[in-house]
Amino acid sequence: MSIFRIYPSKSNTIAGSYFSNLNSGQNAVTDLWYGGGGTDTSPEKRNSVSRFLVYFDLNNLQQKFSTKEINDSLVTSYRLKLTNSKPSDFVLEDDYEYDILFKKVATSFDLIAFPINKYWEEGRGYDLTKEIYTVKQKGNYLINGVSNWVSATTQSIWDEPGIYTNPTASTVFYATQHFDIGNEDINMDVTDIVRNWLSGGSENYGIAIAYRRDYELLSTNTRYICSFFTEKTNSAFKPYLEVSYNQVIQDDRKQITNNRISNLFLYTFSGHNFTNINLSAVTVDIKNGSNVVFSGLTPIQLSTGTYYINVWMSGATAGEKYTDIWNNVSFNFPYDNQNIEQTFQIQKNYYTASKPSINEYVLEVYGIEQGKIIHQDEKIRVYCDLRVNYSISKPTTSYSLQYRIIMNNQVEIIPWTEVNQAVISDCKTNYFDLDASWLLHNQTYQINFKINEMGTSRVMPERIDLKVIKPF
Repeated sequence: MSIFRIYPSKSNTIAGSYFSNLNSGQNAVTDLWYGGGGTDTSPEKRNSVSRFLVYFDLNNLQQKFSTKEINDSLVTSYRLKLTNSKPSDFVLEDDYEYDILFKKVATSFDLIAFPINKYWEEGRGYDLTKEIYTVKQKGNYLINGVSNWVSATTQSIWDEPGIYTNPTASTVFYATQHFDIGNEDINMDVTDIVRNWLSGGSENYGIAIAYRRDYELLSTNTRYICSFFTEKTNSAFKPYLEVSYNQVIQDDRKQITNNRISNLFLYTFSGHNFTNINLSAVTVDIKNGSNVVFSGLTPIQLSTGTYYINVWMSGATAGEKYTDIWNNVSFNFPYDNQNIEQTFQIQKNYYTASKPSINEYVLEVYGIEQGKIIHQDEKIRVYCDLRVNYSISKPTTSYSLQYRIIMNNQVEIIPWTEVNQAVISDCKTNYFDLDASWLLHNQTYQINFKINEMGTSRVMPERIDLKVIKPF
């Protein structure tokens, strides 16, 4: 499963009732709360609710879609993720500096995420002034501004205060997450919301997070609060939109048999870069000598300059050689039309009752040096080739090589993900692309590797440590 993260361009926390004109767009933490005084409007007890607004710019993602660097048809989910900033056993102290107000970390509640329906501005507000509802901190309080509970910008107001009075009744798409203890991170599936934006069903103005409406309507003398880091935090806990997609090359050219469906790939280049072709007229024929076995097969694009067909060579026998002919390949149609021919040989049965022995392997990683410092504008192809220990032989069994990336030795940002297995110029190559554009500045990362073979799963001793910084 490949991962791409999008970090927020702006965010803000707005609140109703006494706080309706307040702005906290520059806070490092967003505090979502409900309660705090029933219907009593006296200064000592003020019932209110708050909501968090966050915007993710999708232009870079759409550019990757247009080049097929990320194939939008292979995206499996979009998830909204925020890190909790309060431990579950933390009880907020009563604040007597201004008011008598009981405050506690919320437990057993539901949050919702819903699309915002108009353009809004972040504002320069810092903290929510006198209530000091979580912690006391130093800073210049810019307590009034937009956006806020009433206004989206200086010259526009929300259709209803707080964006919507009851979001789930006013929006078609929304996500819900239950919090049992209260220290859980936000991890919401917002796939329907994002796909609606990308398809043009509605404009992307961002996402708002709120307590489900029945919690907002509760009247209690205690203000219940849950807190999450915003992108203003000077830490690795910034919120993000996570794009997950299945886009791994599994080229079977070296292991095509007659008893399973196999993938045959074509890779197209301009110089040393993968380059897209005009796919509309391309068909694929497969021949054995002069005999046509398949004709007019329709190729599928997997990623930039990478195409494949599914084929089942059911009538072939081990040792036979075949040619796959990719017809009408053009980079600039119709001026450079050409046919590209490749070859493959049928191997012994893929499925067998004879269990091969399991070997120990040496992993050779190149393309990135150990301890390298890379810039966020770099994209590096990391090669990871296997050979049998104490030899130069490649693995003879079918295997799965995976990698994962861990930030600061504790946060897994890319889970175990398949490495591409490509056959280019008749040479099998394992690699993955490391896109540093979404990795965080001044953080350390570790790349681990794992091999799955013959029912075993082993983490390789080889690893790569690196650090990411902003480009100069």
